Amino acid sequence: MKTKFLLIAALAALACSCTSHEPRFTVRGNVTDSLAFKPGSLVYLIGKDGPIDSCAVSSGGTFSFKGAIDKTSQLVVLLRFPDRDRYDNRFLVSFVPDAEQITVDLNYPATVTGSPLTDAINTFVEKVTDLYYEHDVDIGSLSMGGFYDAADSISRARSLKIKEYSRETFLAHTDDALGLQAFLILCEDSDIDEIEELLDQAAEFIREDENVQGVLKQKRAAGATTPGARFSEITGTNSEGAPVALSDFAGKGEYVLVDFWASWCGPCMKAISNLRTYKEKYAAKGLKIVGVNVWDASAEVCFATAKAKEMDWDVIYTSGPEASETYGVEAIPTLILITPDGTIAERFLGEEGVGEALAKIFE
Repeated sequence: MKTKFLLIAALAALACSCTSHEPRFTVRGNVTDSLAFKPGSLVYLIGKDGPIDSCAVSSGGTFSFKGAIDKTSQLVVLLRFPDRDRYDNRFLVSFVPDAEQITVDLNYPATVTGSPLTDAINTFVEKVTDLYYEHDVDIGSLSMGGFYDAADSISRARSLKIKEYSRETFLAHTDDALGLQAFLILCEDSDIDEIEELLDQAAEFIREDENVQGVLKQKRAAGATTPGARFSEITGTNSEGAPVALSDFAGKGEYVLVDFWASWCGPCMKAISNLRTYKEKYAAKGLKIVGVNVWDASAEVCFATAKAKEMDWDVIYTSGPEASETYGVEAIPTLILITPDGTIAERFLGEEGVGEALAKIFE
């Protein structure tokens, strides 16, 4: 009797699953480029974790995919053909599977129709891009002319416009893929308190997103290494390959100016002459400069650059992300001024304000 009951229950469950109607999307696409018909060419449907499905293009140049409607995700349709360069994105387009019927034209430039959220994301990205480049020429011209304060004022106003537009968009889309994109852009000019307050209004998939978690980690680290906090340790190697730590210099009775830099960073290279000037002016008064190399390919590259650029101060090479993660470094050069007792006095993104801060201390 018990076996019969379990069998009936199982059949009932199967019947329920067969009659349930999960909303589904169908992508119908076309591509007519000759590359689509080469032997071995396939069109892929790709999700966050990799390929979901693939198919060959029909003789008429069509293809199709099906899946569950999901306004929280973005999928990619990509044509892969023999000998395709990995950076060749001519036959690639992303979309949100938020409607039952979606059409993809994979011919360059690829387009998507029938997906309201995809249209909204494209509009958002275009608006943010327009805002970013709105005064780009003016900012560049003012900077080249030495009008740094005016350039910075325009740049800050531009960032504020982007931030407010992103906030408005996020608050209208806290539970979909557009909301995630807007939130990530909003984070760029928001502190950790603002971010966490906004995150309370976000859907779970946004809160748990890998990129969002990375931003939170970076912002929290930056918050923990702001003025008033004690410096955090950094370890690496010196030019001889011997172990070295920031604590070998910081908290030892002198001011320490820590410069996070990389050999390929133009602004970092430009900053070297000013760092050399600071050393010449203030070393005898109690200033030590320590370079922390981040994001370079090897110690050899780091120290060859230091030698070529005559960086005549201590340099710590760090091979992993620990140093930049510890200090929440988003961009370089980032400079941190540490007091003789090991307290962080100032934090700078770029060179602006460094000279003035040192002059107040030593002059």
